[in-house]
Amino acid sequence: MNRVLILVLFAFSIISCQTKKTQQSDFTVSMNLNGFQDSTEFKLFHLDKGIVLDSAYIQNGQLAFSGTAEAPFTARIHTVDNKYLVLWIENENITVYGDYENFNYSKIEGSQLNEVMTKYRDKQRSLQIQRDSLMQHMVQLMSTPSDEAKAAFEKAREEVTRIDDSVFKIRVDGIRSEAPSLYTIQELFFLRNDFSKDTLKSLFNKFPAALQDTKYGKVVHTYLNNQPIEIGDPYVDIEGKDRSGEMVKLSDLAGKYVLLDFWASWCVPCRKENPNLVRTYEQFKDKNFEIFSFSIDTNPNAWEKAVDKDSLVWTNVIDEDGSYSNMSALYGVRAIPASFLIDPEGKIIAKHLRGEALARKLMEEIGGEGF
Repeated sequence: MNRVLILVLFAFSIISCQTKKTQQSDFTVSMNLNGFQDSTEFKLFHLDKGIVLDSAYIQNGQLAFSGTAEAPFTARIHTVDNKYLVLWIENENITVYGDYENFNYSKIEGSQLNEVMTKYRDKQRSLQIQRDSLMQHMVQLMSTPSDEAKAAFEKAREEVTRIDDSVFKIRVDGIRSEAPSLYTIQELFFLRNDFSKDTLKSLFNKFPAALQDTKYGKVVHTYLNNQPIEIGDPYVDIEGKDRSGEMVKLSDLAGKYVLLDFWASWCVPCRKENPNLVRTYEQFKDKNFEIFSFSIDTNPNAWEKAVDKDSLVWTNVIDEDGSYSNMSALYGVRAIPASFLIDPEGKIIAKHLRGEALARKLMEEIGGEGF
């Protein structure tokens, strides 16, 4: 009898653990897919945090992810051969129907955010396909040194611009016509630099306070309340966390020539530029020059590894808010790398200098020889 009782209690404990795990899994993403080979691995990637949350293997066209979302977030589900699907993760039972060829346009059910997101994704679909084809054609034309190729390249570039304008109109229509949501405030965040201040303010004001106070809304608010930084303007003080966890301010380097450099470990152009910065720093570090590298990484470990690998021995700080950093928003940073050269009087004297251009400017200001 005791043995039977022990077995019953053991079985009950397993059921209890499984029930508890199920209760804690507030979102599920069930996927029904055609065309993928069994045992293909899919990863669930948190786009804001830059980390893999989970992985699963497809069997008989099915797989699933589950977990708890503290707040809705955008994610990418992808395979090793770069088949991917962008979607919102929120605490709902989400179902995905798709196939190998058109995985990025899969049908997504069970989530209001995904319903509106896919509505405008699909409106852009034919335009995005045309754009991808034109971009591939332009790459091919770049390797053909002829007048005909140059003319064809310009024609293709103009068509890409036309497509981008059409896509922009579709996205703006979504912001204007849909009920305010995380999707539409995120879209406003993405497009913030493409509006006049008056238009941006008008669109922003349609959102309730709760959405204005999200990470997307806070950056838009910063843009609305600050003027673009131009050459000749005084620098704006910002701060970030160094590797020891201490907050370091840009103003701590006052009285020096300072290059304020916005970058991230995942940014390929940034990493390619870092060797130039290393050479420039070695050349001018003893001539009242310093670099203040401000990372918008969301993954501190990736940031620290990149700092070590690229031998960035100057002042390095991070803002783990990543692309939603209000610090970078104060400088109107839209893409990285982005840099601002500040003189000892605290004035911006150059913007976005790369390679030898930075060294030449410092030679004009400080003196010395080039690379």
